[in-house]
Amino acid sequence: MDWGGVLSDVPVPADYDGDGKADLAVYRDGVWFILRSSDGGGSTVDLGGAAQDIPVPADYDGDGKVDVAVYRDGNWFIRRSSDEAETVQTTSGWGVGSQDILVPADYDGDGKADPALYRSGAWYIAPSADPSCRGCWDY
Repeated sequence: MDWGGVLSDVPVPADYDGDGKADLAVYRDGVWFILRSSDGGGSTVDLGGAAQDIPVPADYDGDGKVDVAVYRDGNWFIRRSSDEAETVQTTSGWGVGSQDILVPADYDGDGKADPALYRSGAWYIAPSADPSCRGCWDY
């Protein structure tokens, strides 16, 4: 694994292997470099790569392992750890401004992370329990 500490590296530590411990990981130009805490082994995952991609790792499939994911132009590109399938969840209309913060977490209690955005005191959440809703929870 290339842990050279490139200036463009984005640290993305999370529990990618489901052992209850955070794994060391960096996102670099569309490649995720992950050092698993469970066995000390390393892996790479290709996902993302566009200049505007923002890494948003979370457990979107509810299997107890964090999934690699990036946000780009109203779309959440997710590589599920449960089956390695890539999915796209659209939250059209949100856009992301310079002051916005992407905050995926399990807001509806179904065990799966929900795409969410915090903007100037307002929350926009796309609950995974209601796939027809794309950002219809706003507070």
